[in-house]
Amino acid sequence: MVHALRRIHGAIRPGGIVADLRPDRFARPRQSRPQLPKIYWATDGRDRLQGVLDKVPENLRKHRAATRAVERVLQRGLFLLEGTETFPFRYHFRNVGVFERRLGTVWKDSVLRRSVHRRLQMVQKHSQAGHIVVIEPLRLNILRKR
Repeated sequence: MVHALRRIHGAIRPGGIVADLRPDRFARPRQSRPQLPKIYWATDGRDRLQGVLDKVPENLRKHRAATRAVERVLQRGLFLLEGTETFPFRYHFRNVGVFERRLGTVWKDSVLRRSVHRRLQMVQKHSQAGHIVVIEPLRLNILRKR
């Protein structure tokens, strides 16, 4: 990612803005526990936690490296950090089948535990209405070229 940020730095004019939007697994590079997407079954205005979406360990290293890369370009003075915001992003899926299909595209580097999958299937089977909500922490960094 440092290489990409250097290329972007060369492509934009001084004062240009870069928006870095990505999952916020590690708010700080040395943070030991990742923030994983939480899976809920939502019905009647209530969300009931069913579990988390686990990440493949090697991909967690990529998230940590991306956080470090932003810190490095800031330390080198390539960009100024204009602002940063962390917020929960909500994905909605009408049923388990739709959610499973999206797992292969949105969260390719994730693993859904069998126990969580079974819980989702059971709650869907016994519920008249409701849907799956995945809440994932995202971070937006606004970087300005010096």
